[in-house]
Amino acid sequence: MGSLHGLLSFCFVLVLVLSSNHLTAKAHKKPTNQIKVEADFKIIAELAGNNAIPNADFKGLAKLALTKAISNGNVICQRVNSLLLKRSDMYTTRSLTGCSTNYKDAVGLINKSLAALDAKKYDDAKTCITDALANSTKCEDRFEELLQRNSPFTFMKAKFGLLCLTGLKHINLLVQKERLITEGCSQTLDKELCISTVGFFLENKGLGLHGLAKLAVEKALQDGTRIHNHISVLLKTTSDKCVLKKLKSCSAFYLTAIGKMKASLPALDCNRYGDASTWVGAAIGSAETCEGVFAGKSNKISPLTPMKIEFSKQVSVSLVVIKKLAGN
Repeated sequence: MGSLHGLLSFCFVLVLVLSSNHLTAKAHKKPTNQIKVEADFKIIAELAGNNAIPNADFKGLAKLALTKAISNGNVICQRVNSLLLKRSDMYTTRSLTGCSTNYKDAVGLINKSLAALDAKKYDDAKTCITDALANSTKCEDRFEELLQRNSPFTFMKAKFGLLCLTGLKHINLLVQKERLITEGCSQTLDKELCISTVGFFLENKGLGLHGLAKLAVEKALQDGTRIHNHISVLLKTTSDKCVLKKLKSCSAFYLTAIGKMKASLPALDCNRYGDASTWVGAAIGSAETCEGVFAGKSNKISPLTPMKIEFSKQVSVSLVVIKKLAGN
C-alpha cells in the first residue's frame, strides 16, 4: 500500500467518508464538536497505521488449532474404545474407562470454547480449554496411580495439549490486540466506528489498493444480499399491509443496489474506476431510499436499519478505496 504516510492519508480519507453522515448532525453548528471529530480522524488514522498492533488473524488461528485439537481428541477416544474391546485386567479396564470419559469431556469442552470464542466470551473460552487440558491429564494420572506406568496415549496427549495451548496463546494475543484497539478508540466520538474501521485495515493490511477495493465490494455485496434475503423472509411472515408495501419497495431497492455492486466488479477488473465509483455510490442511494420509505412522515426506524448500517459502512469503504485508485 506504499509508505506509512500514504497509509495514514488513506485511512484519514476512509474515516472521513464513513463518518460523514453519522457525524454531520452532531457537528453541525457545534465548532467544539467539529474540532473533536477532526481529532478522532487523526486517532483512527494513527491506529490503522500503527505497526505495534499486529494484523494477524488470531481468532482464525485459534479456531484452527482448536478444531485440530477436537479431531485429535476424537482419535484418542477411538483408540481408547478399541482397547476397551480387548480383554484386560481390572485396573487396565478401569483406567481405560476413565480415559474414555475424560477425552469425551475434553472434546466437548473444546467445542464449547469455539462457541465462546465466536461470542467474544474470551474468558469462558480459555476456561473451557484449561479444563479440557485438565481432563487429558486425569487420564495420564489414572494410569500412573493404578498401573504405575504411562498410558498408551501419552504421545497423542502431548499433541492434544500442544494444540490446546496454541489455541490459548492465540486467544490471549487476540485479547491483547482488541484491547489495544479499544483503548486507542476510547477517546473517539464514535468508538464502534473507530474499532471497525481500524480492524478492516489491520485484517487486510497486506492487500494492495486494487485487492482492497475488490474485497470491500464483495463484502458489501454479501451484506446487501443478506438484507435482500431477510426482506424475503419478512414478506412471508408479515401480515401488516402497510409494512408489506414498504418491504416490497425495499426489496426492489436492494435488488437494484446488489445489481449496481455486481456491475462495479468488472469495471474494477478493467480499471474503469470512474464507472465503478458511480455504481457503488448509487448502491448507497438505494439503501437510503429504503430507509426513507419506512421513515415517512412518522420518522419510524426501519427493521432493516441495523443491517443497513453495516452495509453502508462496507459500501463506503469500497467507495473510498475505488476513489483512491482513481486518483493514483
